[in-house]
Amino acid sequence: MKKIFTYTLKYILKYTSKLVLLIHRPRIIVVAGSVNKTFVKERVRDVLKKRGYSVRANSKNFNTEIGLPLAILNLPSAYSSYVGWLKIIFKAIGRIFQFKFPKYLVLELGVSDRGDMKYLLSIVKPSVVIITDITKRYMEGFRDLNCLLDEYKYLVNKISSDGLVILNNDNNKILEVLKNFKAKKITYGIEKQSDWQAIEINKNKDGQSVKILNNNIINNYDINRFGEHHVYAFLVELAIQKNINKI
Repeated sequence: MKKIFTYTLKYILKYTSKLVLLIHRPRIIVVAGSVNKTFVKERVRDVLKKRGYSVRANSKNFNTEIGLPLAILNLPSAYSSYVGWLKIIFKAIGRIFQFKFPKYLVLELGVSDRGDMKYLLSIVKPSVVIITDITKRYMEGFRDLNCLLDEYKYLVNKISSDGLVILNNDNNKILEVLKNFKAKKITYGIEKQSDWQAIEINKNKDGQSVKILNNNIINNYDINRFGEHHVYAFLVELAIQKNINKI
């Protein structure tokens, strides 16, 4: 009974989400990777908001086969409540008839088993892909790291030639993903030469001061948070900001 209910729920949420996306046609930016997805997602969402665009991002970690449709439809989870899920299903169908929808969706994609990426991309068709990092974290569902890499290769190979892929250049495993895809590529990093590179990072009482190199020009920025993961997220923000008219 539980399996039948779960399958039915996934089916309804998936195809309701696809119909809503077909009707409203938002621009979809996806953030994928083993770590740092949330901070990057928030930076991208905020820079779009600052530019005056209507935008929505996943709440919490709604980035899986059920969570992703909930994020698209802007609905909560009912967790283990069957009655709650029935209410969610009715609300999901009601979303087909809504009038307002954001111009941009910034969505995390999470993979925990082989084939997850293919399923998620059967729901969304992103125009921008951001890959934060690929590590051995959350490897339980994969035989080895190469199997996990295949999920990300599938992702970037699905992006059309007029799309954009933004990649963390410091991770050697991500460099393997760089091969053979059609979209425009932008790299960011700290350790290796990249399109957007933090060449100097200094802590201060409020966070970090950073010197960033892009197109042979160095600019100084202040980030009011600590940690390299916030520097990486800020580099993505700058890349999005510079290319916003092309997204």
